[in-house]
Amino acid sequence: MGFAISWLAVRNNNDSSVLASLGLEKTGETEEFPGKHWCSTRVGEWTVVWSDSYEPARFCGAPSKLRGEVVICDVEEHVMFASTSAFNDGTMIWRIVHDAQQAQDHLAIKGTPPESLVRVRAEQFARVSEDREVDFIFDIPIRMAKELIGFRYDEEYGSVFDILRVTKPRWKFW
Repeated sequence: MGFAISWLAVRNNNDSSVLASLGLEKTGETEEFPGKHWCSTRVGEWTVVWSDSYEPARFCGAPSKLRGEVVICDVEEHVMFASTSAFNDGTMIWRIVHDAQQAQDHLAIKGTPPESLVRVRAEQFARVSEDREVDFIFDIPIRMAKELIGFRYDEEYGSVFDILRVTKPRWKFW
């Protein structure tokens, strides 16, 4: 088994506005580790929204709906794909992608990522020379997301996750 998930983080102080923009709301139930289809938690100044679906449709267009800083991390462990994208006011600032189906050492970088990428990339490529059987490059986008937000999808966080549900669609008659 492996993860096939996506999460989105928005720097703000009002998680209910983030959830409303995504068509989600809290159920009043919580869990220690995200296991439901949708859940959320706070990590410092960030609202993190978890989906147990890889690249969920609900995240499409989210950076333009959510003002300010938005980070999206997509992980598909079954094919060793990971990407992290950062946006500001709907404009992509940078994106880092590892897709092992293209090459074991594949790493695509667009935009201007944080300066810490130089260090993270050097550390992960150094580990490759020690063990060619493990895909250490896969971890680069994930580590960059954790450095920004303080959250990683496969680590215990120490806080509870609010279970979410999709809000009922509002019917429009026109």
